[in-house]
Amino acid sequence: MSDDNFRDLAAAAEKDPAAADFPALRQAYIDSPDYRPTTHFSHAKLKGNTNHCANFDEVAIFCKKILNDNPMDLEARMLLEFAYDQLEQHDLAANTHAFVAGMLDAIYHSGQGDLTETARSVVAVAEEYTILSVMGLKMIEQALIEQDGRYYDVMTCKPRGQAEADPIDLYFDITAPYTYLQHMPE
Repeated sequence: MSDDNFRDLAAAAEKDPAAADFPALRQAYIDSPDYRPTTHFSHAKLKGNTNHCANFDEVAIFCKKILNDNPMDLEARMLLEFAYDQLEQHDLAANTHAFVAGMLDAIYHSGQGDLTETARSVVAVAEEYTILSVMGLKMIEQALIEQDGRYYDVMTCKPRGQAEADPIDLYFDITAPYTYLQHMPE
């Protein structure tokens, strides 16, 4: 799959998220030379990098810069949606929200996440933490397992603020980012 195909799919999804095939877009990203899962921002890293911004216009500019380089960065896109909302640019916020929803739905629908066989597929490890946050979960423990040539993160979690709740395990298929890291030039 060519880089142009990924970039074309990403541009089309940004223009009309409702018509986008997000699972195909995510796979095109993995297959493209643009695939760099290590460049995805975590919420904490993104927050730290935007603390210098004086206003939401600057936050939006910062996020758009990130997304120009990596249109698949979920945390940057979520923060951009928030910035647009604060700037009362409601059409842009709604469009960005639709893109975020498409990305999240693609992850949720990739598997139930309760076993390795039903693990949710992520294109970057940062997406695991985004999913946990969106689901209102706090990670207690993380384990990496390999099974049949695939790699999984098992995240043992509890609902945030419910220390007495029974822990649950969520499985994420991290084969794509794990393989990338194993073959990354030093």
